[in-house]
Amino acid sequence: MPRLMIVDDHPLFREGVVRALSEAMGAEDVAEAGSVKEALAKLEACAFDLVLVDIGLPDRDGLELVESLARKQGSPYFFVLSMSADRSSVRKALQVGASGYASKSIPLASLVLGLRLVLEGEIFVEAELLRDLLTVSLRESEQHPELLLRFEALTTREREILDALLRGSSPKEIAAQMGISHRTAENYQSSICLKIGAKSPVDLVKLAQRAGLMISP
Repeated sequence: MPRLMIVDDHPLFREGVVRALSEAMGAEDVAEAGSVKEALAKLEACAFDLVLVDIGLPDRDGLELVESLARKQGSPYFFVLSMSADRSSVRKALQVGASGYASKSIPLASLVLGLRLVLEGEIFVEAELLRDLLTVSLRESEQHPELLLRFEALTTREREILDALLRGSSPKEIAAQMGISHRTAENYQSSICLKIGAKSPVDLVKLAQRAGLMISP
């Protein structure tokens, strides 16, 4: 069973998340922390698989906790769960090493799905936040015409896969949606990243944004 911790300065919210995750994910003894200092102490004392963290904590910005630990060997996955739902917060969280991002208004079923995907090594961004992240002005897209040409060179099938990826679907979900094998979906993802010049799925999202792409409704 996964070892989880929720870092948030609102006790009632923490208690609700602990109860919900204990029931929905079978997690036992979900740890709680109300500040970065308290979270660091518990992380030093015990190993965790995943840490849910808010941005607005009383002693320090929650993203400082993510940035200080996320890329260290043996560190847990970090999933930002916050009221802050603006593009800059999402971008910064992914840049400093967070593997997931969602607003506190996300439905429980979607949150559980996101946490499970992150625990499997995937990147998860709540669909509504990802759509906003990809909304850029025409002026921005015109600054990178050569990048846009790379996306336009994708085959019809690759574009279908790309649209699903930009909506936040994992290769496993895409395989189920399109009736293909998980391996085939992963191969498509790798092929698309190679053609676009993306180093990772997160980098693919950033390049799509830079190119001015909009996902299909």
